[in-house]
Amino acid sequence: MSGIALSFGFDDGPVRRHLARLALLDSRGFEGVRREIGEYFVAEVQDNIDGQKLADGAPMPQSKAAIARRGKTLLDKGHLRDSYVYQLVPGGIEIGSALVYAAIHHFGGETGRKAHRFNMTARPVLGVHERQERELGDFLIAEITKAQGGAA
Repeated sequence: MSGIALSFGFDDGPVRRHLARLALLDSRGFEGVRREIGEYFVAEVQDNIDGQKLADGAPMPQSKAAIARRGKTLLDKGHLRDSYVYQLVPGGIEIGSALVYAAIHHFGGETGRKAHRFNMTARPVLGVHERQERELGDFLIAEITKAQGGAA
């Protein structure tokens, strides 16, 4: 190699210590940061519904029902908003709602009773876009920094 170079192997003290800390962090499955991320996304969904915006930040299209009752879309009694939860799964996090009607509100599509079918507009309030990706990165960098003994 010409010019200047710094060489070290993975058997060297500082590299080995950092890898050992990261291995310890990984052995716990990043549980703490996964919980933080889960709580962040549940709060994001609730804020989106309360603020009448979609996951990408766009304004939420108003539903006919909300217009008729002079209220907010997806927020009549708050059951859908309050149904979003997260759970840790091996190697990750699941975030969502167990309510059957959450999917039709998220993806849109044909719905309604047999005699009264209609197309519901998609209103995805859960998603990962540029801002959420940055937040995820910040959570992970802070966790790795903390594991390496630095200030987060």
